[in-house]
Amino acid sequence: MSPTFTAVVQDTTVVELARDGLAVVSAWTMVGLGLAFLAILVVLVLVLAELRTLSRTWTGFVATTTERSGPLVEHASNTARNLDHITSVVRAEIDRLNGMIEGVTDDIGEASLEVRRRIADLSALLDVAQSEAEDAVLDAAAKLRMLRKGAGLLARVGSAAAGAGNDTGNGNEGIGGDGEGKDVASSGEEAAVTGQDQE
Repeated sequence: MSPTFTAVVQDTTVVELARDGLAVVSAWTMVGLGLAFLAILVVLVLVLAELRTLSRTWTGFVATTTERSGPLVEHASNTARNLDHITSVVRAEIDRLNGMIEGVTDDIGEASLEVRRRIADLSALLDVAQSEAEDAVLDAAAKLRMLRKGAGLLARVGSAAAGAGNDTGNGNEGIGGDGEGKDVASSGEEAAVTGQDQE
């Protein structure tokens, strides 16, 4: 060492004050706070690194899921369109069938009314025919009764005239007269039957 430097060093006097307990505690507190800050800073850096890794993982998962779910979404969209088309077709068919059923119901109602009207007309016609037939039968029966009465009267008149004209005659003429009366009666019945047929 040089003598000048030695002299300068010897001339400098360093005085250190004795530290009290409060200053020591304050110094250690500052050191602890610094170490805690450094520890928190390291933890924050590690957390940010983990969050970045997690973000990359999540982004990759979302991208993969989106890529894989694309066909599923397209298939679901096609299925929804197909269901919509099927629903519209079924609705149109149901509307058409509904219209057809309403038309058939109206036609059945009109046909039912027409059948009822025809049945009523037929019933009235049968009533008229029955009435006419009853009148014709009653007229024929009355005419037949009158013819029988007239034939019986003619037969009695004929047999009385034959009996008075032939006091000495044989019984064959009387029988013949009686037979003529029967012929007249039978011809009267035939005339009545013919009159009934004509009616």
